[in-house]
Amino acid sequence: MNPIISFRQRLLQTNSAAFQTPLPDLSEEMAQTTRKLRAELGDIMRNGVNEHGIAATVIAYQKTGELLGYREIKYICFGISSEYGMPRSRVIEQESLFSKLLAHVETLAEEPRKFRRCYQGLLKGYFRYPGSQTANPAGRKNWLALRDFLARHCPSLKQHKPLVEWTQALYEHRNLLADNPCQPYGKALLAGDASAVDELKSRLGVDDDTWVMKELILAQVYAAAALKHDEEFVPHVNRLVQLLESHPLLIAKGLAALIQRYAQCQEHSEHPLLREFALREWKSPWLEANKALWHAHIGEQATEMMSLWLKKRSIQDFFELLQADGQADRQRMEFWLKYAEAMDEIWLALGQHSLYNNQRDYIRIRRQMEGRCMALEGGNYNQDNAFLVKIGGYVFIEFGKQNNACHVFHAHNLPFKLGQRSVLGTQQGLKNTDHPGHRAKLMHRERWQWEFGQFLRVYAGAIPGEVKTPVAKVASSAATSPNGSGHASKTEIPVARPQATPVSSAGQEALDMTKLQAFCATHGMQIEDHRPKGGALWVRAPRHDEIISIALSRVGFNYKEGKGWWLASSD
Repeated sequence: MNPIISFRQRLLQTNSAAFQTPLPDLSEEMAQTTRKLRAELGDIMRNGVNEHGIAATVIAYQKTGELLGYREIKYICFGISSEYGMPRSRVIEQESLFSKLLAHVETLAEEPRKFRRCYQGLLKGYFRYPGSQTANPAGRKNWLALRDFLARHCPSLKQHKPLVEWTQALYEHRNLLADNPCQPYGKALLAGDASAVDELKSRLGVDDDTWVMKELILAQVYAAAALKHDEEFVPHVNRLVQLLESHPLLIAKGLAALIQRYAQCQEHSEHPLLREFALREWKSPWLEANKALWHAHIGEQATEMMSLWLKKRSIQDFFELLQADGQADRQRMEFWLKYAEAMDEIWLALGQHSLYNNQRDYIRIRRQMEGRCMALEGGNYNQDNAFLVKIGGYVFIEFGKQNNACHVFHAHNLPFKLGQRSVLGTQQGLKNTDHPGHRAKLMHRERWQWEFGQFLRVYAGAIPGEVKTPVAKVASSAATSPNGSGHASKTEIPVARPQATPVSSAGQEALDMTKLQAFCATHGMQIEDHRPKGGALWVRAPRHDEIISIALSRVGFNYKEGKGWWLASSD
């Protein structure tokens, strides 16, 4: 027989016999082998170690400080960031135990398989321990030492045979073992590209409860803050603030970065979400106890911006929400908003209705005015509120009820103390016109905005939209209180200082029309100027008011019964 034909027949017989015997089921054995290989070599997501064994070994190490062999070292590496024992403690927060562990792991560098396994456990602990946020000094120090250890051995670990996925991935993402670990991912995440997150999870086993995921959120915030153009930055603010809201431990850092960048915008009008979160996180910037915290987080410039927002919001709240009749007073609101930059302090005196109202807006108002609220008492003030603002050396007091005048006091001479628990809204308190510190009773009548504005400019140095300017104090013998206390009286104008013209032989002083207008507005007097037609300048006021008489006489006015005070034309 042909040898080739004979060989062919024998192969057929062999194959026939082989197929008659069923193949063994090796699926379970292969699965077990796969799990073992992944645990030992390739899949960093799986410990491949006994949790009970880790706990027992760590507790023993904390008690004795002894490392008996590779198995114990491996178990402790996987347990460095977890709390064990009574009282609960972590190896990474115990300096001597941790440094001893790292030194022993270092001795395994010549045994690649063992070293890689211990390195894997240390890496998991590094990701899980919040080293950049912990308040534990030893934990922080050891975490940084661990980071240096991992970074130093990362390149050589990549070369260990056989090559495994997670060591290659770690080398590609070795930025995780340095300062600003997640900065490289920020720009892509901000643009909506989350592929880096998926890779860190799948290839490195970075879980949601690691600091890496939190840093990825901050990376987006910092990437947004680094944008050069305002129109690119501003649209991201709302989403990022809401993202920070779900991670309370990140709010302070993230919010500070967003606010500082927003303060650099050419147009930084109020951003309600930023304001609300900042107040919730750091309380009111108006309180002395909080100022240092605000400055430490965002600096003086950004703090001033937030303070201005709070002033404007408080003005709006008072004239929109805290009106006694529930109707917004837009005229008064718009007027005082123009002077927000000039305001030094704002206080609220709240009636019972506002003080104990649990509606959302009232709760918000009381929270944002924490430390700047008083109870308004006396008379029928349960439904009323008062708004107190200090500008320069004066305190201006507006009431919710629209028929009330605006009372003005010297800030250093008040019939009450700002910040006291409660204050009277009566003539014994906020309306005390007999008090020596009372300077004016400004009425909300026709052209009141002009009269108020003159008073603010002349006395308080306040100009709409600008920070107040210093005002030279006008003083004279007639401007001192009768008892010699030195408190300026209501005769501070209309004298011009410095004098525009020499004092006359009769002792007259130069007239300043601007100050005269403010003086008349203060005392509710009308001015009629007929001098352009050859007539006189008239101030319609009674003679029996001694203060008014002294002030007008000093600048040359004469009194005509039934008509008021007049000053002849100089022509």
